[in-house]
Amino acid sequence: ASGAFSGRCRVNGKGGGIAAVGFVPEQLGVSRDVLDNYYMLHVAFLDGKAQPEIEKQFITPNFDVAKSAMLDKVDDWKTVSGLEVKPPDVCRYFVRVKPKVLDDFIVKNNLQKLDRSESEDEFISQNSFSLNQKYYASLGEKRAFVLSYGHDIMILKVVGFAEAIVKYYKIEELCAHEWIAHQRFPTKGRVWHPGGAHPFAAIDMALVHNGDFANYHSVTEYLK
Repeated sequence: ASGAFSGRCRVNGKGGGIAAVGFVPEQLGVSRDVLDNYYMLHVAFLDGKAQPEIEKQFITPNFDVAKSAMLDKVDDWKTVSGLEVKPPDVCRYFVRVKPKVLDDFIVKNNLQKLDRSESEDEFISQNSFSLNQKYYASLGEKRAFVLSYGHDIMILKVVGFAEAIVKYYKIEELCAHEWIAHQRFPTKGRVWHPGGAHPFAAIDMALVHNGDFANYHSVTEYLK
């Protein structure tokens, strides 16, 4: 991950995001072993009613869950300066793919030549993509999406300014080795959900960019 932060220059408060990497396990309520060896999934719920069905489809059948918890937040989002709409509720899950599920996934996708850890990365990625396709990217109502997925990484986004995230989710004292903050300047249409804000997520990765993004091919080759 590399960083960019534009402050309040050339921004309009319609999208902001932050990413953090390298946490103190005690602050997250887990052991060092869990933080180092489990994946962190951060799922944003635009519709809180979607959480039980998402967990039933995408979490419980696939993962051994060491810990899950909703991120803390202020009682009234309107008291936080710099927010355009109510931010999503976010749940943090510490997970590992169930051994039998991973075994079946490896066989089904002919991944025997990969290291088992690489296959687990691929499962985490595909599971997150499938969740996003069903609950966010589809033509229907956008209800939830995966903010970030990987080891020891967190991404949070809002419709508003990036610094409002720190106040809303009450993470002023949260420690991490590396941070990214990014302000978005969308110029077309009404922005009512945070998914389009940076950073964008991939396994163990947070990506931000400023200005027009023209070199798609070289960037995708690098990320691959």
